[in-house]
This record gives sequence, C-alpha cells and structure tokens, in this order.
Amino acid sequence: MRVKICGITQPQQGVAIAQLAATKSETSPTEITLALGFICVERSPRYVNPQQIKTILESLPASIDTVGVFADATPETIVRAITVAHLTAVQLHGAESPDFCHQLRQVIPSQIEIIKAFRIKTPD
Repeated sequence: MRVKICGITQPQQGVAIAQLAATKSETSPTEITLALGFICVERSPRYVNPQQIKTILESLPASIDTVGVFADATPETIVRAITVAHLTAVQLHGAESPDFCHQLRQVIPSQIEIIKAFRIKTPD
C-alpha cells in the first residue's frame, strides 16, 4: 500500500509523518510505502520552494518517496525542483496535455515517476 500525504511545509511535520509510517509498518503485516507531497504551486498557501523542500528532507530517511505537486508549471521549473530538492516523483495537477507529459519524460531522469491527476467534472 502506498500513502501520500501532501502539504508538508515544516521539517517537524515530515519527521512526525515519517515516524507514524514507521510505527504503522512495524505493527501491520501490509507494507506501507510513504510518500510526502510538497506543493510547488506558488498561489497555494502551502507552497514551498525547492530549497525549503530540500531543508525539510534533510531530517528524513532517504527511503521516503518525495513528490512535487505542480499545476501548469514549465518543464524548467519542474527540472529545477527535482534537481534542488531531489524529488522522486512529480504530480501534475493542472491542464497538462499528454504531449506535455511526454515532453517532460524526455527532460527528467527516467527514475523520476510522473503522476498525472485528472479532474472528473461530470459522471460521463
């Protein structure tokens, strides 16, 4: 099972969540993979820049997946965040097209996961 918790803005939040995941995995026969999500959308009240993400991650185990959440960002912005913060994945929450996702795949390291979120507006 994989659990992603988004909106981390402070090192102590990341540490607390990492400790909670470790506690859960010790008592549960089902392995839990933890991912921390960092909002990389400047208009968000939970926005953190790549350097802030890097600072938060310095106090966490390297085994935790780290996801930058973007909305309509440029490939250059995403690459910079991956490089500075050492993200393991990017989540795209804007109107990114399949072509954009393919272009992004060409400019980021192959081990970086790309997650594309879709908004479902109608039952159809």
